[in-house]
Amino acid sequence: MSFNFNLQSIQQSLQKTTKSLSDSLQQNLNSLPSAEKVTSSLQSNLNNLGKEVSNLKPILQRTRRSLQEKLGSTSDISELPQEYKDLEKQTDALKNFYKKLLQVTRQYEIESYDYPPNLKESLNDYTKILNQKINEAVLLRTTKDKYPKTFAHQFSRVLDEVKKALLGDGEQTAETKTDSSLTKAVQFASNSEFKLGDERLEQDKLVTSEFNNKIRNILKTQFSRADRLRRKVETARLNFDTVRAEIKEIKKGDETVEVPDAKSKQLEAAEDELVNATESAVEAMKELIKTEEPVNLITVLTKIQLNYHKSATEELSELAEELGVLNVAGEDDVQETES
Repeated sequence: MSFNFNLQSIQQSLQKTTKSLSDSLQQNLNSLPSAEKVTSSLQSNLNNLGKEVSNLKPILQRTRRSLQEKLGSTSDISELPQEYKDLEKQTDALKNFYKKLLQVTRQYEIESYDYPPNLKESLNDYTKILNQKINEAVLLRTTKDKYPKTFAHQFSRVLDEVKKALLGDGEQTAETKTDSSLTKAVQFASNSEFKLGDERLEQDKLVTSEFNNKIRNILKTQFSRADRLRRKVETARLNFDTVRAEIKEIKKGDETVEVPDAKSKQLEAAEDELVNATESAVEAMKELIKTEEPVNLITVLTKIQLNYHKSATEELSELAEELGVLNVAGEDDVQETES
């Protein structure tokens, strides 16, 4: 009896295991894509590949056409309107004008443009500069050098050093009293030169923000847009000439040969694309060359320079008056001493 019970139990267990394996296998089979789905997916991938190839074909044709033109193997090139070509020349000339200006005026962005270090100074300061660079790498400097690297600031620095050397320990006897006019003159000149340096830096800052950066923005936005539209014209022209060449190949010199409708429509579409692209580029270039911006920018630059030179003139005039007073006072002291 016990034996029968155990046998029956084993049979039931085997049946359950078999059923479980069967169900699992069926689920796995159901999860596999059907042949129809596999075929559909493959067809979809092939269609996508065909689209990619179709999109790539015009690019390859344009590239081939462009190479042929550059190598001189074809002379049948569509002529763009004279107005368009004239505008291209004017646009390129204006762009070159801006770039040439910027090549010079960007010097205002270099603090030491009027004070290039001489060889002796460079050698003497080499170790000092190297140590400064190392210190800056460890800890960023929070304060600027008292004497920026401009000619006026550096002249002011030298005058300060001269004044300290003249004063020595700061005590003056009756015999050296007459030298006080020199130390005062040096001090006046040092202060004046420092102010001139500050005025120059203010000028440079204004030139950078109101002239240089505005030119950069014009080149980056307006000229970049015009260049982009001109590239579209060239692309459209290559497409048009490519289709024309294909039709020419079909006819082979026989005008009686009928061109397929699809190819004729392709030529019409390419021509429309070329016309539209040319019109857009023409409008953009007209906007570029008719603007008063170049004159306005030169006016701004001139006013900035004028204000700087006015300030410099006023500062130097005051210095000359101060030095004149010192000179008169010095002559009076000499006369009193002689008498």
